[in-house]
Amino acid sequence: MWLLGRGAAKPTPGTQRPVATALREAPNALSLPSILGTTTSAAHSSLSPTPLNESPSLTAPRNETVALAMACEEKRVAREKQWLEDLVVFQGGAIKDHPSFGRYMIMRDFLHHALYHPRWGYHPKMQKKYKSLVTTGFFEPLAFSATRGRQDYEACVEKLQESTPTFITTSQLFQPVYSWVYCEYMLHTMRAKFHPGEPLVIYEFGAGGGAFAQHFLDFLAEHHADVYATCEYHLLELSPVMIELQRSKLIHHANRVRMHNISLYNWTEMETRRCFVVALDVLSQMPHDLIVWTKDGACYQQHIEFKEKDNLGNARDRWEPATDPLILRYLRYSLMLQEQSMHALKVLCLTDGRDNIDPPRWKSIEPTLYDPTTVVLSKVFAMHNPFRQMWVPTGQLLMFETMAKYFPRHHAVLGDWNTVMQPISGYNGPVVQCKLRLTKDFFLRRATDHFLANAGMVDVCFPTDFEQMKILYNNVCGQEKEIGLSTHPEFFATHGGDKTQLFNTKTGWNPLLEDLKLYSVFTSHHPAEE
Repeated sequence: MWLLGRGAAKPTPGTQRPVATALREAPNALSLPSILGTTTSAAHSSLSPTPLNESPSLTAPRNETVALAMACEEKRVAREKQWLEDLVVFQGGAIKDHPSFGRYMIMRDFLHHALYHPRWGYHPKMQKKYKSLVTTGFFEPLAFSATRGRQDYEACVEKLQESTPTFITTSQLFQPVYSWVYCEYMLHTMRAKFHPGEPLVIYEFGAGGGAFAQHFLDFLAEHHADVYATCEYHLLELSPVMIELQRSKLIHHANRVRMHNISLYNWTEMETRRCFVVALDVLSQMPHDLIVWTKDGACYQQHIEFKEKDNLGNARDRWEPATDPLILRYLRYSLMLQEQSMHALKVLCLTDGRDNIDPPRWKSIEPTLYDPTTVVLSKVFAMHNPFRQMWVPTGQLLMFETMAKYFPRHHAVLGDWNTVMQPISGYNGPVVQCKLRLTKDFFLRRATDHFLANAGMVDVCFPTDFEQMKILYNNVCGQEKEIGLSTHPEFFATHGGDKTQLFNTKTGWNPLLEDLKLYSVFTSHHPAEE
């Protein structure tokens, strides 16, 4: 149970071979591997961002910002060198995005395929099947002032959810004021942290249909025309259907907006200027890995195996010792795996990642034909014990590594749910759900307690442990970053001002300030340079 504790000091088990191999193969590696691995497809290179229309403010020499960015890069390299000396920087771990997934893959790649694969993924299939419904949109602003109270509000939201095949996000539900508050927050931060004359540069990860960007830029153009004249807004979105919707919504901001049909894990363009990285309702959709540990501290990772190639319907789970570089890297960055000396490193290598020299209880956690009945029962209980299973947000780690490498002077604004209803088993377990079409304009939400049998047909939404994410972010992006964490009502009460009064119902109940207590907003600031 020590692994559930935040900042635990005991080491997480690993194995002898990957640790020794990592040190032998990359003893001098000072930086994390590229998110794309060793090769980059021509399609991705063609999707690299293009500069905005030339203007004096955007084409001016940027020697000072480049020098500052290089200084940040030197700090990052030095930090990762220290991590390597402490057995942190395990190489490898890119998320697959090739058209075929073969017969065998780790859980995070399987989740990525089940959600985003162009042919088998849940989201692409839903967007193709209900393209007219998704692109036209059901998200007209609710008349909060005409709503009597909480009961009427919940009835309106439920009716809205039942009228669309997708799941409504907070930015869609409270548009357009939701974007206005974030705009005011970024402008306040810009005045306090940016150098005079620096433009407002925003990168939105998982931009969806562009509703947040549309209202953000509308507000900026109307109330802060001087900032709008030099701003840049970049939208990163994997779905071509959503890119098409973004074009139709943001056509009047064409000179300020660039849309990139690319995954954030495949981003390779360096941004040397100060910028904001925005990701709202994105953390819950990122791929995770599943690990399990036994009483004696042995840790195992889950893989997915297929009887037939490229057939999600015959997927079955397999358990192996925890040797994946990305999982080990996450455990180390999150302070769940600690080695403070070479002596401790030697002990871990000799004991398969445990902090003592006792032999492991089992060589494999999967039952075999030669195991006695008691051992089979013990292994089955260990594999399916929800108190010893943990969903590891490895996709979140990859996003932070991308931010640290390609956005060294970023200011982060991340928002998502810190808990979900009806989760499946395991610590940080997700809710597995889908929308069933009962009539022409009626879609009913349905949750299930298993994932493998319904892969490609269900949506997966993970909760976010923000306290653990603070530790991860600091260790990946740098301890010098100033971190802030608040609940949704606290953030909007602080930065919303009079705008939050627009959501008052007739009885005075405000859903923006009182209904979203389980939603958190994570912010970080890059320190001012001398």
